[in-house]
Amino acid sequence: MTYLYEYTINDVNIKVEYTFSTVADKIKVIDMWVDDKPHSVNWMGPEARAKLMTRLEDDMTNRMCGTTDDESYMDNLMTTGFDVNTEVDLDRDMPGFEGTWSELEDMVDNVVGEPEYLGGR
Repeated sequence: MTYLYEYTINDVNIKVEYTFSTVADKIKVIDMWVDDKPHSVNWMGPEARAKLMTRLEDDMTNRMCGTTDDESYMDNLMTTGFDVNTEVDLDRDMPGFEGTWSELEDMVDNVVGEPEYLGGR
């Protein structure tokens, strides 16, 4: 699977398609475009290349962990329908058992079987 990372520096649009190589255990750049023209990481100086790789590592971490420093990313998550009620409803989520201990043991034994170490009844 490849990922597309896009950013702008000094009104220059940069797009980088990259992937993570499990063989090399590092990120590898597949393709790169600067203002929609093909570009290569090999054409970059060592400092610029290091900054790019840091950006790509951060982007991959954000994608894998669901974290980001970009507030608009969080705004998008908040408006995409993740309306989840995490409040516990005791009647629904924690059903009670109104019976004897023996009845409870019999019910559990019917579901998971009698434990061998008890030797049966």
